[in-house]
Amino acid sequence: MKIRTLSPLVLSVISVPAFSADVVDQEKLELEPISKTVNIDHDEGWLQLKSGEVLIGSFTGSVKEDHNSYYQTIEFDSDDLGDQEIDLEDIAILQTASKFRIRLANGETYEGYLRIEDDKLTIIDGAQTKIVPTGQVVTIHNLTTNELERWSSDIFLGANFSKGNTDELSVAAEFNAERTTVYSRTLLKYSGNLTESSGEKTANSHMADGSYDIYLKNQLFFRPIKLTVSSDEFQNIDYQVNASMQIGYFVVTQSDLEWDVSLGPGYQYTRFDTVQEEDSQSESSPTVLFSSNLEYEITSDLDFTHTYDMSWASNAAGGVRHINNLGLDLEVIEDLDFSVKFVWDHVSEPKADEAGIAPEKDDYKLNFGVTYEI
Repeated sequence: MKIRTLSPLVLSVISVPAFSADVVDQEKLELEPISKTVNIDHDEGWLQLKSGEVLIGSFTGSVKEDHNSYYQTIEFDSDDLGDQEIDLEDIAILQTASKFRIRLANGETYEGYLRIEDDKLTIIDGAQTKIVPTGQVVTIHNLTTNELERWSSDIFLGANFSKGNTDELSVAAEFNAERTTVYSRTLLKYSGNLTESSGEKTANSHMADGSYDIYLKNQLFFRPIKLTVSSDEFQNIDYQVNASMQIGYFVVTQSDLEWDVSLGPGYQYTRFDTVQEEDSQSESSPTVLFSSNLEYEITSDLDFTHTYDMSWASNAAGGVRHINNLGLDLEVIEDLDFSVKFVWDHVSEPKADEAGIAPEKDDYKLNFGVTYEI
C-alpha cells in the first residue's frame, strides 16, 4: 500500500496489570515510535518538509510571481493534495523525476535532475553535477517539449444590459496570455468594448498588445519590442500603431506581489477616421513610452491587477495618452473568477473630426463579468 502523505506519528502504550484498578503512574508510560516506509515509484518526484511531512507527486517549478526573485516559492503537484505552493526555505529534501532548467543570480543556467538537501541544490546531468546554495536560485522551469505547457492564459467576458426608457447593451471581452522560460517572457493581450444604446452605437474600441522580454540580470530585463495596435471610433482613431523598445526592472517580486516597470523610446503612427480639410488624415511621431504592471494576491481567493501605459507623442499625433486598467478577480470555483474591470483612457490632444468636433479627452469603462483560466 502506497502512503501519499506521512507525518511523524507517536503511539502511547500503557501497561496496566489486569488485577489492579489503581491509576497508572505517569512515569511508567512507555512511548514507542511507529516506523513506516514510504514507497515511491521511480517515475515520481517527492519532497519532505522540514516539519517532517512527505509529499509525492511532480515538481512543477517556480511560481510565476517569484521569477527573478531570491524569495523563491515552488509549485508541487501532490498526488493527493493537488497543487501546493511551498517556500524553498521550508524544504528539507526534494527529488525530481524529470529534468529542469535553472537560472542562478549570476546569470548562469543549468539543466538536469534536481535534488535539494541541507539548503543546497544539486543539479545532476549525466555524470556531471553542480551544487549551489538554494538562495542563489532565481528561476526553475520544467524542460517540456509541449509548447502549450509554457503558456498560461485567461479570457474575460462581460455584459451589461438595461431595458426601459433606454435600451442599452454593452459587451466587453479581454484575452491575456503569458509564455515564460528561464530566459524570457512573452506577453499578449487583446481587449474590446462594444456598446449600443437605443439602437445607436455609442462605443466601439479594440486594442491588441504584445511584448517580448529578455532577462538580463536578477531583476533587470530588456524589452526589444512592445507593439500596440488600437482602434477607437469615438476617439476618431481609425487605427493607431505604437512600437517601442524598453528597459525594465522588477521593483517587487514576492510570492503574493509582483511589480515591474519599463521605459524606452518608440514610434507612433495614427490614421484618423475623419479630419478637417486643412488637417492631415494621418500623423506619425517619435514617442517615449512608460509601462507599469502590478499583480497582487490580496487573499487566496482575491487578486488585484493594475496595468498602466503612458505614451508621449507630438500634439498633432494626439499628445500624451494614459491608459489605466484596474482589475479585481474573486475566485468562484477553480479556474473561474467573478471579475470587475475599470479602464480610464485619456488623450491630451484628441483630433477633431470633419465637422470640427473634438472627442472628449477622457473615456471611462466599468465592466462586470467572469474570467476563465485556460
